[in-house]
Amino acid sequence: MEIDPKHNNILIVDDDEFIRDMLTTRLELRGYPVTNAENGLEALQLHQKMRFDLILLDIMMPEINGIDVLKQLKADKDNTPVIVMSALHEVSHVVECIQLGAEDYLTKPIESELLWARIKTSLEKKYFRDLQQTWLDDLNLLQQIDKELKTTLNRKEVARLALHWVTQKTKAAASLLGSVDGNLLKLWATHGVDKQIEQPYSLFDIGITKYVDEIVQEPVAGYGRLHPDARHRTIIPLLRNSIIHDILVVDTLEPVSASTIRFLKRLSSHIAIALHNAQLYADAKAANEAKTNFVAMVSHELKNPLTAIQSYTYLLRNQLTNLTVEQQQEYLSVVFEGSKRIHQLALELDDITQMETGQFRLVIEDVSFKETLLGVAKLLETQIAEKKQTLSLNLPETLPLVRADAKRLSQILTNLISNACKYTLESGTIQVSARRVTNGSAAILYVAVKDSGIGIAPEDQEKIFSQFFRADDENVTNVRGTGLGLNITKKLVELQGGKIDFTSVYGKGSTFFFTIPISEQETAVNPTQTDPQAQESLMACH
Repeated sequence: MEIDPKHNNILIVDDDEFIRDMLTTRLELRGYPVTNAENGLEALQLHQKMRFDLILLDIMMPEINGIDVLKQLKADKDNTPVIVMSALHEVSHVVECIQLGAEDYLTKPIESELLWARIKTSLEKKYFRDLQQTWLDDLNLLQQIDKELKTTLNRKEVARLALHWVTQKTKAAASLLGSVDGNLLKLWATHGVDKQIEQPYSLFDIGITKYVDEIVQEPVAGYGRLHPDARHRTIIPLLRNSIIHDILVVDTLEPVSASTIRFLKRLSSHIAIALHNAQLYADAKAANEAKTNFVAMVSHELKNPLTAIQSYTYLLRNQLTNLTVEQQQEYLSVVFEGSKRIHQLALELDDITQMETGQFRLVIEDVSFKETLLGVAKLLETQIAEKKQTLSLNLPETLPLVRADAKRLSQILTNLISNACKYTLESGTIQVSARRVTNGSAAILYVAVKDSGIGIAPEDQEKIFSQFFRADDENVTNVRGTGLGLNITKKLVELQGGKIDFTSVYGKGSTFFFTIPISEQETAVNPTQTDPQAQESLMACH
């Protein structure tokens, strides 16, 4: 193997100035950095201040000789290779030096070929010893890190521990670890980051323009650096099944060494596994909580109507002759409403089960959106009238056929309009609009359901489509519901090739909007128009 001279510092120790100068000249001509000491004491002092890769040591010197220097190095457990230099008659001293740990020896006068051979061999041995020691140190460190990572299943804590060790190993000025979501990074841990980081964080903001499946080191410019003094960046992808799930970004003042890069490559797989295990634990915990909430919700939703049904049927059975016709009708109405509520819950649970087990089936065909909407409006007429609300349909004269499941399209509209009715006060307004728009090259129908209701609190908005979610708001706690309607609605829209989203101002109302594909026959016959307002809402859907 080739040894790079400029990375190997050599200390020459000899009381003979001529020999020091001669060796210095030869070594420097070959590119070796050289330091001189004229006696053993000076050599030991220099060795405490500087790191040397090889020492050329004369045996016979005044004050502290070469043998004493070797004894001190041995006492200090120093492994710097030493080549001793001696006269031919100093064989016994050479033997003693070898016993004290000297790597090799040269006899004076020193022959050039022998000098280079001894130096090359000693430096090669040192290189492999250092490499072996580095591997052992890295293995021990890896085991220590692995042990720490296994002490927790909290994803944030795993990320913090991982970043701590990577930062320490690379001497990073700043670093971060985050989960990849498209071009966004959800941060789990940061170190030394100078500026305020907001969630979600764009990869482009830190200068990452493409994904890499190998560790990459590159210069870092002013834009995107994590620390003002950083000059070099190391990007460490954390892969699972060949897919990048997380990224470590490390900014340093100096380049990270090749040996450290090798260590980081091994460490990255351990970090990826630890993060994955933490995520599995979080998912399992969330599933258990959802199951518990589900059982509680079903129990609650069944208990109330069943209690009412039992109470009023008991009264009807035992006091029928004492009840007026109006009272009988009232009691029967309560029983009917309770049974309707139980039936609705059963339908929703059946939908969820089929969707989650992959058994849900749609019958996609050309459907008249206008007729479907008018049917839903008729169905909800009584519910809306009871609250003295106004339902207006803002539709163009002609609407294209859409590609949808007629029953499920009706269910989507029923859920959205019924929700608008529930969460809008008496005498409020509900408006449904629909128009044909473009989404790229595709023609779609854009539908919006707008109400003047109580709106959705900002802290609840990102959870609004979650299963079993019910807002903890005094304005809505008295509104009946399972927390499944919007979750099912979202899935129904997406299963039919559309998208759904909403805007809401707390205290002023909400607008839910969704898209549904237009029939190919309609697309071929009618030119597509673009609506700027609908286009803006479509961007929100993405």
